[in-house]
Amino acid sequence: MSIAKGNKENIKALINRNDTALKRAVVVIFERQTLDEKQTESTRHSNNRGFNHADAKCGTYYARWILGGRQLTGLHLDKARRMMQKYCGQLAVIANDKLSAGKA
Repeated sequence: MSIAKGNKENIKALINRNDTALKRAVVVIFERQTLDEKQTESTRHSNNRGFNHADAKCGTYYARWILGGRQLTGLHLDKARRMMQKYCGQLAVIANDKLSAGKA
């Protein structure tokens, strides 16, 4: 299974079994937040990008933790894995866009 295929189910399976893929997914979704959303750890725009309102604070915290070179462990790793299941659609779009850009 390759994330490059952009298949939601493949991405979900990859996130469930691979901690590196999970961490990358958290960071990628965080990077889709707008600057003001990143600064306030919230969702301020209805643009179907980045974390939703319920996950914005925790997702931002996890992304910054990961970007700081630290590891998610235990309950935090489990919570991040459950949280990221909601974002497989966005991740599939990102993967498909990268795949299309590579063919252009």
